[in-house]
Parts: sequence; structure tokens; C-alpha cells
Amino acid sequence: MRSIVSSLPVLSLKQQLGDPVLIALHWEGKVLQDSETPSSLAWPSEVTLTKVEMTFDHERPITLLRDQSNTFGVMDGDEARRMCTAMKELLLKEANVLELQAPLVISAHLTGNLNALNYIFNTFGEPGGTSHLFLGNYVNKGRNGIDVMILLLCFKKKFPGQVHLLRGKHECSSIARIYGFYDECKHRFPSRSGVKLFRQFVEVFDNLPLAAVIQSRVFCVSSGLSPKLDDLEELRKLQRPLEVGSDGLVCDLLWSDPEDHQPGWHEMDKGMSYTYGPDVVDEFLKKNHMDFIVRGTQVVEEGYEFFADGKGVSIFSFPSFLGEFNNKASVMLLDEQLQQSLHTFDDTMLPVPSA
Repeated sequence: MRSIVSSLPVLSLKQQLGDPVLIALHWEGKVLQDSETPSSLAWPSEVTLTKVEMTFDHERPITLLRDQSNTFGVMDGDEARRMCTAMKELLLKEANVLELQAPLVISAHLTGNLNALNYIFNTFGEPGGTSHLFLGNYVNKGRNGIDVMILLLCFKKKFPGQVHLLRGKHECSSIARIYGFYDECKHRFPSRSGVKLFRQFVEVFDNLPLAAVIQSRVFCVSSGLSPKLDDLEELRKLQRPLEVGSDGLVCDLLWSDPEDHQPGWHEMDKGMSYTYGPDVVDEFLKKNHMDFIVRGTQVVEEGYEFFADGKGVSIFSFPSFLGEFNNKASVMLLDEQLQQSLHTFDDTMLPVPSA
């Protein structure tokens, strides 16, 4: 980087270089703070700033959100913007179809339930010691979509090889605008900063991977299959970032549902995507040399529900969904031999936020 001769404070130097929110300056191995000045840093008349990068503090949000003592002050708008910008780049480096190894904890459909996410980490282990796969639907409907996203993205930053995030139907601009996340952003970050941050989160959503394969044998997806998906290579070739349309391959992955009582493909009553029968599941698994499907999305009374003659399972990790259902929640544990263990929990088992 070029040498800079200036008596200006660090913030002014950052403004000279472009957007001050998105860059960090380093000098002699030290991250410079905005309030620092040349005199406080004991700079000579000319200095060379050796590194400029996007950065954000991922440690403090993890501490606060795991404690749940003050979620409203976890991040200001500028730092949340830095986080989104950095994480877009990190996520885009990943493949559309993640290739993962067990053991793994698999969760689905948190939709803003920070208590459920903390229960999962408390019970089955935090990233750093435990690898997690989340099957999408992080925001909307629940009250803490922003906090769920911040905690997951901060853990992803800290342990990128142990936190795996797939895209769900709620990670879409039109759905997130209607079902609560847009309003949550406006409430948390007033004025136009909330709207701008909503757009930043949507750009993160557009970069999320779409599916995962565990040890070449288990297919994981937010919702389901597609009549346009014969071979996973078709999915691997898609270019991200991408928006979700009202039909097509990506829409089906995020919206389609299994239907054990009808073979084949049938249009869904709600007008989005299809239902697929046990024969479709069997054919897909045989063509792709896999054994099993794990998916989320649907509220199921026991927290999980098998389909397609036991060749697939739906899991749901939000107990007593929105206070409108009396459902249990579940996560799936896969060990190194891909042996499945389903663990259920209810809302009485969730951690109580600190006062």
C-alpha cells in the first residue's frame, strides 16, 4: 500500500481511502482505532499502512448472544454492515453443494428463535468443538431473526469449517419483507439504516449455499427435490449470488414438500413448487448413489417425521412454533459411521435469558 503523509486522525485517513465502514488499517501489526491520532501513535512524518481489509468484531456478539443479556445492543448498524460485507465474500467461496464429513449436528427452521439456537449449542456443543449444519430459515416470524443471523455468522467467521449454513425459503427478499424480518431491521436500526441493513442481509442470503452432501451418502436441503434436478452437477453449476424466482430449480429446493400418499410430482395447492412422492425420493437417491435425505421447513408434531418409507426425514428445531402449535423440536446427530440419532426438546427446556 502507498505511503501516507498526514496529520489527520485514523478515521479521516480511512475516509480518504474510501468507505470508512468497510476497511481496517494496520500499522506495524496493530489494528488502528478510529479515535487514534498520529501523536498518540507516535508516528514519524511518513508511515506506510501495510494492510487494508474488511473486518468486524465477531467475539463480542458471540459472548453477548450466548449469554442473552442484552441482545438489542449486540451490534450497531455500521458493524452489522461490515459483518454482512465480509460474510458475503466468505460464503461465496463455498460451493453450491457443500461436501461435508460427519460427525454433525443438523438443525432446521429456527426462524428467529435465539433461545432454541442457544439450547442446541448448550446441549450438543458449540462450534470449536462441534460441527453444525443448519438447513436454512433463520429469520422471520420469531422475534430475534437479526440475533440468530448475527450469532451464526459470527460463529461462521470464527469457525468456518464447523458452521455450515444452507439457504431456506425465508432467506429471500420478498418473503423476508412480508413475514417480519424487514420490520425487525427497521425497528432495531431506525431511520434508513435499518432498510439499508435489510438489503445487506438479503445480499448475504443470495450467497448462501443451497444443499449439502455428507460423506457422499446423505443429501441435506432446506425443503426438498425438484423435477429439474436429475443430477447434482446441475445444481453445482448454478452461479451465486442468485435471487429466488417464483419457480424453477432453486425455488423447488426451498419450497417443495414430500407427500407419501401420492407418487410422482404434483403442483402444490399454495402455488409454489411441487410435492414429491416416495418413488421420486427413491429414484433421486439411486441416481446420485446416496442413501438418505434430511430436510426441514414443515412443522411436525414430534419435531421430526420420516417419509418415503424411511428414506428421508423432516426435522424442525422451533418448539411450540410461534405459540400457535404444541409441537416438539428436534435436531439430528450423525456420527462418523452416519448412524442417526434424533433428539427432541420442548420450550420448557430452553434457556432463560439473563436479566
